[in-house]
Amino acid sequence: MATKELNFNEKKKISLFSVGINLFLSLIKIAGGMVSGSAALVADGVHSLSDLAASLSVYVGIIISNKKSDLFPHGLYKVENLVALVSAFAIFFAGYEIAKDVLFGEGTAIKNLTVALIVLGITVIITYFYSRWERTKAIELNSPSLLADSEHIKTDFYTALVVLVGVLGQYFGYPMIEKLAVVVVVYFIFHSGFEILKEAIKVLLDASLDHESIENIRTILQNESKIKSINTITGRNAGSFKFVQLDLALNTDSLSEAHDLAHDIEKKIKAEMPFVEKVVVHYQ
Repeated sequence: MATKELNFNEKKKISLFSVGINLFLSLIKIAGGMVSGSAALVADGVHSLSDLAASLSVYVGIIISNKKSDLFPHGLYKVENLVALVSAFAIFFAGYEIAKDVLFGEGTAIKNLTVALIVLGITVIITYFYSRWERTKAIELNSPSLLADSEHIKTDFYTALVVLVGVLGQYFGYPMIEKLAVVVVVYFIFHSGFEILKEAIKVLLDASLDHESIENIRTILQNESKIKSINTITGRNAGSFKFVQLDLALNTDSLSEAHDLAHDIEKKIKAEMPFVEKVVVHYQ
């Protein structure tokens, strides 16, 4: 329980960091765009406001996923996967907006190149390092919503690069450079969105546990001398957590001993595999 609470608190803290990061980025982009005369930078600042809304939804999703309800006896963990699903579509939309604005929009003259470059430099540095850090923490905490949020913030990094190329291209009289860069960037954005969408749908449809988790469980079971045979190992994901179901044949005729063994198996699996919420053992 303590580990689960620490996991929840850490996820909540990181999601709040994302809210603060996106608020800061949107403010400096809009201000920098107005001072420099870059319409693209102002538009990117407005886009960051949508990122802010997405980060707020991640925070709310993490809060809700930790709630207990009699209507949902298995927990509300999948709210995180729902948030990841929404984030995937937000990433697709971000890619579409970048392509539309750059490929079909009108360029504007830059009045203050220095300000635009400073703001874009800050944006590139923050989004690059923060998205990498958040992705590392998301994997560590096994959080699909934070992973999706890290990918969403990474789209802001790509956007800043496109705007940077566009600003320089406009300033030096080569607007076509920006259009070439955006094609590459949009490809990576849509690829990230598709991967998040695919994983979220798999969990929401109760796809089986990944092969590595099943093999880890099998290894733990094979070290138990009281297990005669392993009939099936199944399970599912929900948010950060895994739910495992086992069907085993045991070397005992004692119901009490079988019950104790099932309890010990659950303890060992939880001890050796992080984020396992529940292990249900059927035995014969």
